[in-house]
Amino acid sequence: MKNLPPPGADGAAPPRSALDWPRETGLGPDLARAIRAEVARRRRKRFRVATATACALLLGVFVAQRSGVFAPAVPVAIASSRVSAPERRTLPDGSVVDLKNGATIEVNFTPALRRVVLTRGEAHFEVAKNPARPFVVTADGVEVRAVGTAFAVERGGATVEVLVTEGRVTVARESAAPSAPTPLAAGHRVVIAASAESAPAPDVTALSANEIARRLAWRVPRLEFSGAPLAEVVRLFAEHGRVRLALGEPALGAVKVSGVLRADNVDALLQLLAADHAIEADVTEAGIVLRRRR
Repeated sequence: MKNLPPPGADGAAPPRSALDWPRETGLGPDLARAIRAEVARRRRKRFRVATATACALLLGVFVAQRSGVFAPAVPVAIASSRVSAPERRTLPDGSVVDLKNGATIEVNFTPALRRVVLTRGEAHFEVAKNPARPFVVTADGVEVRAVGTAFAVERGGATVEVLVTEGRVTVARESAAPSAPTPLAAGHRVVIAASAESAPAPDVTALSANEIARRLAWRVPRLEFSGAPLAEVVRLFAEHGRVRLALGEPALGAVKVSGVLRADNVDALLQLLAADHAIEADVTEAGIVLRRRR
C-alpha cells in the first residue's frame, strides 16, 4: 500500500470537524452535558405523551365497561318516529279547521255571524252547530254558508271548489246582485267560476266514498318510523288512527319497525309486521291483538 502524507504535510490546513471548536475552547464537556440533557428531555416528553394517550384509552374502555356499551366502528342510526299532519286550528266557537300545506285563513266573528275568509289554498271545516250564528266561508267572491256541518273549500285560481262531507250547505257568488244559492248535500261537490262575468252554471256532481277519501287524503296524518319500537308505533296508531291495537306479549313492544304509513291504513301496518317480524293479528271484539306467529 502506498504511504499517504499526513494531513498538512504539503502546507495546506487540515480539514476541520464540528467537534474541533469545543475541544479547542475547552467547552467539550459542557457541550456533551447539554446534548445529554436535551436527549433526556425529549425522551421524557415522548414518554409523557405516550402515557397520556394510554390513560385516555384506558379511561374510555373503563367507561364503556361500566356502561355496558362499547362504541361501534360505524355510527348507529337513532330510532325515531314522526307524525306529518296538516295544521289544525280550533276557532273561538269550537269549530275545527284543517289547513292543507300553504293554506291561510282570516277569521272575523261577530255576535250575529261567524265569517272565515280562505285567502289561499284548501281547508276543511268542521262547524260547531249554532243556528243563531251562521258559519260563512268566502273565497274569491264565492260564499259557502252552513250552520253545523263539515265541508272543504279550495281556491283553484279561476274556480272555487266546495266538497261537503257532512250535512248541507248553500253556495253562491258574492256580488251587488247575488246569484241564487246552490244547495249542496253530503257526498256532493260543486265547482264555481271565481268571476261572475259570463260564468257558466255551477257544476254539481255526486262523488263516491273512495273519491272523497282520495280528494281529502291530505287530511290523514302520515306516521314515519325509523327503527322505532313497536310499542311507540301502537301508541301513535291509537292516537291518530281509528283502530285499537294491543300487544299480546310485552316483549313485542321492543321490536323495531321502519316505514311510512297512513294513520288510517292499519292493513299496511299488519302486512309489514307479518312480512318482516312474523307478527300476526288476532281480531277480537275489543280490537286487534298482535302476537308472535306460532
